[in-house]
This record gives sequence, structure tokens and C-alpha cells, in this order.
Amino acid sequence: MVKLNLIVEGGVHTQNASAETASNVESLRQSLYRFFTGILKRTDIEITIFMGAGYRNAAKQFVGCSQPSGLFVDSDLPPEIKHLWFDKLINKEHAEMTIIIPEEKKQYIFFMVQEMEAWFLKQPECLDRWAISEGYSRKDAGFDISNHSLIKGRDIESIFKPSEKLALIMKRFFYKGTKVAKYGKLKTSPQLLDSLDIDSLLHLDSELQRFVTVINMQCSGNTH
Repeated sequence: MVKLNLIVEGGVHTQNASAETASNVESLRQSLYRFFTGILKRTDIEITIFMGAGYRNAAKQFVGCSQPSGLFVDSDLPPEIKHLWFDKLINKEHAEMTIIIPEEKKQYIFFMVQEMEAWFLKQPECLDRWAISEGYSRKDAGFDISNHSLIKGRDIESIFKPSEKLALIMKRFFYKGTKVAKYGKLKTSPQLLDSLDIDSLLHLDSELQRFVTVINMQCSGNTH
């Protein structure tokens, strides 16, 4: 059995967080565990998910991790220039605050392009599954959300701040009683992750495909 530490940008430092926030962070961690376990489909790899909070804290955790590990961060950049994410770790005014990723570890950094919410926009039908599981009603039930102007015909990875587009779409189509749906990463994304069709999403996301390839090679090398 290979133990894999997977650090994911997101969540908060829970030491001083409220009980509700800490619970939401744990729900997100568990949903990410199910998600990545489903992506890898390896019974010989034991994944442990660590919520990295901000990207700098997540990067520091990753650098300090000695056993097989990976890091998932929001690129906040389109796919063709996602490598420029590394420039955010450089502090020109205070060099001692620069985070240096060893060259041999860079291949184990993976990007959610441009944010994790892009996964949900790539598979907008997951929103209807989420709504059913969470007891939300649907406006314009006959309308295919993939035809919404914010995403129709778009390369989802080229969309800046997909979290904002997701929030607008959820507000437009879903409600419970007199309240419209509000997207919150900690409150909403765990259930959305559980509503994804992982196999279908994998075919649409090159970084997830790279994750499977690289981690399979990394962990196979650690079994000898």
C-alpha cells in the first residue's frame, strides 16, 4: 500500500474557526477524498487529503512533505500560461519570503484551471443532481443550463473567476422556499463534488488526466 498525501488549496486554518466552518472544511476534505479516490481508481494507494488554506500555505506544506505527495491549486490563469502560477511564489521585496519549489517536485503540482469551480461548469448537469439531493427547486426546468450565455460554446478553462459564474447560474436557476441558491465554496462545493460524474469529467480535464498519469508513475516507483 502506497500512502499519498494530496494537498489541496482551499479551506481555512481551523484552529480558531467556528464549529460550523470547521465542519464545512471537514466536509470538503471528505468530498475531495472521494473525488480523487474515484479519479485514481487504485486500491493500492491510500490517499490522505490535507486542506492547504491559501496557495502559499499549501505550497509550503507541499515543499515540506517527504513521502509521495501532490498539490492541487487554482491556476487563476488560462491553460496556456498556467505555468506562470509559480511566479506568485516569488517575493521581490522580501526574498526570504519566496517559496522555492524544488525542480523535481514541480511535476507533482496540478492545477484547477482556473478554479475548482470550473469542474462544475464543465459538467453543468451536476447542478441538477446537486439540487435534488439538497432539496432545491428549479426555475425553467426545461432549460439546459449548458446553454446559459455564461458558458454556452465557451472553453470553460478560459473563463476568468469561474466561481463567480457558477454563483450567478445557481442564483438564476435554483431556490428553496423564498430564497435563491447561494454558492459558497465551503458550504456548497462538497455536495457539488459528490454530484459530479467523475469518469465523464476526467475526459474533459487534461490536468486531471495528467494527475492520474503522474501519480500512477510516482506510486508505481514507490512499490519496488
